[in-house]
Amino acid sequence: MNKLLALADRVEKLKESSNEVDVLVEIALFEPDEDAAAISSNAAGTKVIYYGHDGRSETHRAQDWTHGKPMRMTTARRLRVRAHGGGE
Repeated sequence: MNKLLALADRVEKLKESSNEVDVLVEIALFEPDEDAAAISSNAAGTKVIYYGHDGRSETHRAQDWTHGKPMRMTTARRLRVRAHGGGE
């Protein structure tokens, strides 16, 4: 199964928020822009690290992609669209 579809299924099955899954979603939906060239998680998988085009990095908490059932369903839908080659 496609990793994005598997993550969408995982998001839908959650009964409560999950910071670990928030980090995975943040990375899966990341698109480079004028500020950030790349993204990864920290070693513990609890935060995201954004890498600038200048080589600098900044560590942040991931967005609350899994906070509440409506947000989880929206997040799962966005992951499915991305898995099928669509934009957001």
